[in-house]
Amino acid sequence: MISKAYVFVDGLEDEPIVCGVIELDSTKSRGRFRYGKSYLSRPDAFALDPIHLPLTENEFVTQFNKGLFGVLADAGADSWGKKVILALHSTKPKNALEFLLAGSGMGVGALVFSLSSSQSKRKISKNLISDLPSLLKAKDAILADQEIPPEAKKAFEYGSSMGGARPKTIVQDGEISYLAKFNRPDDLVNIVKVEHAAMRMLNELPCQVANTQVLPTPSGDILLVERFDLQHAKPICHFLSANSVFNLNKVGKPELATTYSYGYLAEFILKNGALPEDAHDLYYRMVFNVLIGNTDDHARNHALLYQFKHAHWRLSPAYDVLPINNSKMHGIGLGENGREATVENLLSQSLRFGIKRFKAKKVIDEVTELTREWQQYFSHLGVGQGDIERLKAIIPEIN
Repeated sequence: MISKAYVFVDGLEDEPIVCGVIELDSTKSRGRFRYGKSYLSRPDAFALDPIHLPLTENEFVTQFNKGLFGVLADAGADSWGKKVILALHSTKPKNALEFLLAGSGMGVGALVFSLSSSQSKRKISKNLISDLPSLLKAKDAILADQEIPPEAKKAFEYGSSMGGARPKTIVQDGEISYLAKFNRPDDLVNIVKVEHAAMRMLNELPCQVANTQVLPTPSGDILLVERFDLQHAKPICHFLSANSVFNLNKVGKPELATTYSYGYLAEFILKNGALPEDAHDLYYRMVFNVLIGNTDDHARNHALLYQFKHAHWRLSPAYDVLPINNSKMHGIGLGENGREATVENLLSQSLRFGIKRFKAKKVIDEVTELTREWQQYFSHLGVGQGDIERLKAIIPEIN
């Protein structure tokens, strides 16, 4: 069982450069990390996580996430990616570190992993837009645990992070990289079209939103989400999820009102980010998620980006935004009453975002006016009438 690997940053130079070393003791669920001296001496060195892995010579120890530092897990496979890795590799990963190595270079952001301290191989998707029809067929086979050709499995290895359990891969169209996301046979609505409509609706507000488009094919619709972390297929930024910022193994009611919440993430932005307006953007997103019923707004669906060109932190564009259910209970805390989706709860901690209460009310009114038009908006963007009827039971009415 592998217990040690080297962490590289891709994007600062033509080839990945070694950044540090990670050691994992699976029996004690304990991980250790330290930066390399060569990395610390670089003028463009940056902290992978300014809170939990500041840029020092110290050795850092964690028992978060069974010993895997959150920012390293961010670069690894999500649940779909792990399913593909297990289908692809004859030697199955036995711990979290082996999963990182198996999927190195295929996740979001700039980190890649290697057993060697001197080199790490960049992995670039060879999938093209023209390959998508065949990938659709392979996707169904993977979901059904059916036998499929090895080359089809390997195509899905690209795109094993950022987005949870939904089937996806990475494709290239010229110099643009896309995350291609697919419907599942058990979806209640055409998720591809609904997510596209919700993302474009959010884009009407003063928010950064990932570019999306729907690609119809004879075998089904595909959502193309432009990769904001890549340019010319090369990383341009480092990725840090809100889950890693929160860094909590257990979450209870007190944490949902304090340190596992939108408000806590906003305070991180105000302290570490380049633009305070990003905290305002986050507030708009929170209100929109509540009013559209996006209760899957969990901590891995929010992120910060360290942009290499400007050497600073920014809130990432919004991704994975769509109506889920009308439970009115969200993935992370909204205010003093935790995950509870009410107007009063949305207002309760507006100051944590740098927004006074009267201004927060105006934001809520603005988002409410927009989301009241969701039926017409979704219909205009191709969501079928049957799906709109089903969505009426999903998109909540908020008091």
